[in-house]
Amino acid sequence: MREIEIKAHVTDGATIRVALARQGVVLSQPVTQHDVVWGAPGVDGGNDNTSPWLRIRSEKKGEDERHIFTLKRSVTNQLDSIEHETGIDDPEQMVNIINELGYVLYSDLTKTRQKAQIGDIEICLDTVEGLGDFIEAEKLVADDAEYQPVIDELWALFDEIGVSRDKEVTDGYDVLMNKRLGKE
Repeated sequence: MREIEIKAHVTDGATIRVALARQGVVLSQPVTQHDVVWGAPGVDGGNDNTSPWLRIRSEKKGEDERHIFTLKRSVTNQLDSIEHETGIDDPEQMVNIINELGYVLYSDLTKTRQKAQIGDIEICLDTVEGLGDFIEAEKLVADDAEYQPVIDELWALFDEIGVSRDKEVTDGYDVLMNKRLGKE
């Protein structure tokens, strides 16, 4: 499955929430997501990288917790990727497997996420520890889908809710964090 997304930095989350509510969009309860990402040794997170990335996400909602393993490979840039996901029962054992495969730790971050669905587009409002507040719009498409029409559709939705393209962020949170920490 291919996920194409756009992302923007948000300075006023309340305004975005009001704009979404005006369209009848209801946000989910907040979920805490702890994402640990591994990459191939010596490979950076830039847009030209098409190497596979591995992630374990631990997601907490109230007392419930689940763990998801994801393999991601960029298609045109960091926010356009083929993804394969599956639930896992033993994240520690999965870490051992990833390490045995020779992958190295790339990033470790935590965010709080609220989601909403508008048609076939998922909206995410994220607060990422150490980075700030963001909004994402993402759409699942066929692996061979044309990139630009999807991006245009996502930005049209952002325009409707008052998200300016001059706040666009083209890096994933893992890359943003590594840049902030001087690792990228």
